[in-house]
Amino acid sequence: MTRWDFRPHGTIVDEETFACVTELQTRQAARLQYAVSMLTVFRHPDGATVSGQETAERLAEMISSLVRNTDVIQVIPGAGAVRVLLVGGELEDLRTIVQRIISEVSLYMFAGEGTFVVKIGGACYPATAGSSQELLMQADTLAEEALREQGESSTFRLSERSAP
Repeated sequence: MTRWDFRPHGTIVDEETFACVTELQTRQAARLQYAVSMLTVFRHPDGATVSGQETAERLAEMISSLVRNTDVIQVIPGAGAVRVLLVGGELEDLRTIVQRIISEVSLYMFAGEGTFVVKIGGACYPATAGSSQELLMQADTLAEEALREQGESSTFRLSERSAP
């Protein structure tokens, strides 16, 4: 059965629903000429004693309070990560949103562990991606690049505006 978790802010949905909403929002953005952005957020694994699924669920909870109620969040199964679809999120706004997420999660600590460190990748349709699949691939790829960076601080990578 589909699990939806409605809250006052971002809505946490399952993988299938997230993919469907992403596709529909991308099509609607093309038709109505607005932007849709996606963030992929990984918890940096160093020193983590909590399971990847539990980490991702906690991360989704934190992020849901930082985004709008039109935004959708997916816990990525088995990855200890989440994706966030920002409806109407412009490329220029991603840096601010990412910094808000990093600021909030840097205050969070698991019992017996250090600070919560995240690595984030972000992309925007139509500024950097031409389809919902490209949007997802760019966000995931950039988050994986950020995850490979050395260091114990939260970092992010955002897609560059594509040439016209």
